[in-house]
Amino acid sequence: MKPSIFADAVLTAAKHNDGHSLAQLFAIGGPVAASALLELGDPRPARIISALRKCSGYLAAPWEDMCVHHLTSVYSFALASSLVGEAVDAEGKTRAERLGEAFEAYNAAVTAFVRFFATLSPGRWAVPLLRILCLNLRWLAVQADAASLAVTSVAQGQRTSSQPNRRLEECARQLNKAFTACIADRNPELADSRKWGTYEVVGMVFKTYFRLKSVALCRNILRAISAAALPDLAHFPKSQQVTFRYYVGVLAFLNEEYDRAERELDAALAMCHRSARANQALILTYLVPVKLLKGSLPHPALLDSDVGEKLHVYTPFIAAVRTGDIRTFDTALHTHEATLVKRGTFIAIERARDVALRTLLKRISLSLPRPAPTAPPPTRIGLKTLHAATSGAVVGLQYGDKELEWILATLIYKGYVKGYIAHERGVLVLSSVLAFPLLRDVPIATT
Repeated sequence: MKPSIFADAVLTAAKHNDGHSLAQLFAIGGPVAASALLELGDPRPARIISALRKCSGYLAAPWEDMCVHHLTSVYSFALASSLVGEAVDAEGKTRAERLGEAFEAYNAAVTAFVRFFATLSPGRWAVPLLRILCLNLRWLAVQADAASLAVTSVAQGQRTSSQPNRRLEECARQLNKAFTACIADRNPELADSRKWGTYEVVGMVFKTYFRLKSVALCRNILRAISAAALPDLAHFPKSQQVTFRYYVGVLAFLNEEYDRAERELDAALAMCHRSARANQALILTYLVPVKLLKGSLPHPALLDSDVGEKLHVYTPFIAAVRTGDIRTFDTALHTHEATLVKRGTFIAIERARDVALRTLLKRISLSLPRPAPTAPPPTRIGLKTLHAATSGAVVGLQYGDKELEWILATLIYKGYVKGYIAHERGVLVLSSVLAFPLLRDVPIATT
């Protein structure tokens, strides 16, 4: 496809407000890009402009700038794809340098379009093009940064601990502009509004912020969404709903708002396509710890499925909470600490230890002798009895008397146990009615 023919295709699609065709034309990969590359000719920008202007129409702003930058990016990306490691092309440039050029050129194309899109009314027709531009820009940013990091690591003789994400940070700024262009639309005709692109872009913004470890910036996006008159989330595609609710759930989880996290992650999992196993695993990575805190243990079949392969780190904790095996819990917490910290779930799992302690105390209570087989469990348990039960060979917890009292007082304070400690008599007095409240009714303490 000659540049002039490419320009004609852009003009035709723009004239008919055909955002889907424009998205195919401006994709960094695919048959259109490959065809345009074959007949590009001289890749210098001035020459590309001359070739584009041989089209049958007039390339008004922003289309000419977009075409030039896009074709330049496609050319640089093609050269990068032919290089490996530190190899250089005919101009002496490495893969990392070519990917950097591809990103910069494509970013210029996105800049031109976002500036145009922000003034477009009605603008919903252009949302598919905005989507592909943002997706491609983010992908190029990740590729360019990874290539630059590899070169830096080789030059230093070791892999650095820092992650130079210069292009991804620039991409984040560009995505923010795209988000603003969507959410700030004041077109009274909501059906044709740019606002329909909001959640598509928000998903990319969140994904980028999480990769940059700038999670706090997501709060600004959520505040802007709550203040905007957007269509109801239920009217957007399910894929966008799942992405948004997943990230909102994770943000709530990291902020220790476990009730909200459970609602959002439950909703995301319910709407997630059954074949999207990787996405289900991502959701369950945060939902399983919340369920542990709520006493809702996942079915063993889940952990044996292909989704459960990424959740095996939680298996010993689930077993410990189910049986009250504190030693297993503590061993697993020490063994998997690095993994849990990396995922951001360590604090929640650590809090689930109280749930395991509740299970242990309940099992001890149920195992004590009763006056008759049908009699309820005793409501008064001697602290010495508890000390003997927890320090025996089966449980194996070497708690001192004061430490055991402190643990019991903590469980009572947090609502896991209803009762009190009669310190002078050395007795734990349990409530005669629901001494061990249902975990779903116990507020999760975050202190």
